[in-house]
Amino acid sequence: MMRWSRIAAWGTCCVLALGASARALGAQRVLVARGDSLLRAGNAAAAEAHYYEAARRRPRDPAARLALGRYLAARGALKVGAVLMEEARFFGGDAATVAASLAPVYTRLGDFRALTSLPSSPLGPAERARAEWLRANLPAATGPDSTTLAYVPLDSGPVGRVTITVGAKKVEALLDPATQGLVLDRSLASELRTFGDGRVAVATRLQLGGIELANVPARVESLGPARPARIGLDVLADRSPSFEPAAGRLTLRRGRLASREWGERLQTLFLPSGLYLIRDGRVRAFSAGTLSGAKRWTLDGRRGEIVLAK
Repeated sequence: MMRWSRIAAWGTCCVLALGASARALGAQRVLVARGDSLLRAGNAAAAEAHYYEAARRRPRDPAARLALGRYLAARGALKVGAVLMEEARFFGGDAATVAASLAPVYTRLGDFRALTSLPSSPLGPAERARAEWLRANLPAATGPDSTTLAYVPLDSGPVGRVTITVGAKKVEALLDPATQGLVLDRSLASELRTFGDGRVAVATRLQLGGIELANVPARVESLGPARPARIGLDVLADRSPSFEPAAGRLTLRRGRLASREWGERLQTLFLPSGLYLIRDGRVRAFSAGTLSGAKRWTLDGRRGEIVLAK
């Protein structure tokens, strides 16, 4: 009788423990969902706090790991974000869900070995073929440590216009915070290496002033001959671009900033719909007009911030 009573007591404890665990997991998922909701509402500071709290409470919960990793990658911490998302998959997260968030991060990191071996990859046949080619022909930058080129500032929409060279053709490009990646018109297809139906491409040579970028992933669309290229600011982020609107001057760097810039700092958030600013904890649509009081502003992609020099 004693034995059965002990077993019954043990069973009761297990039920209670499982119930407590389920409640804790439920609270965990609520934190992540609330963080997502807050971020959609533009409250980046509160969303970030929820993601960190969820990961602190249950470090092995895949949903918390994925949410925090995705957010940190959007803030510029690409490697840290990638590791957290990889851990989310290791801890039992849905491989396809994780892969959908990891694939663009691997692309920005230039880690095409990881991209081509990504479980449950979201890549289509043409994108997979491009990733395999880039794995053997990695993107690279050559030229001086920094280069300065002229650009035409714009008050709304794109930051400005600049002349670039794609392959052997000089074209005018819009520097567009609402664009992700490099987008080129179909008229430039002969200057590109294309895959599949031709919409997935690589610019084997992209000249920006004195800096030459090799093997830049691109997509081909019908933009029209007047503006045959759009460059998302995520493409320039690793070049630490400095814009001087009054002088119409853009400085790009082949590597990271030699020293941290001085000035007011605004956090950045790279989302699929483009670049956003975080000001006073709130997400703001990027607009060059909001930076008009600055004599010079620099996008420090590795730190996830824009620095305003008055």
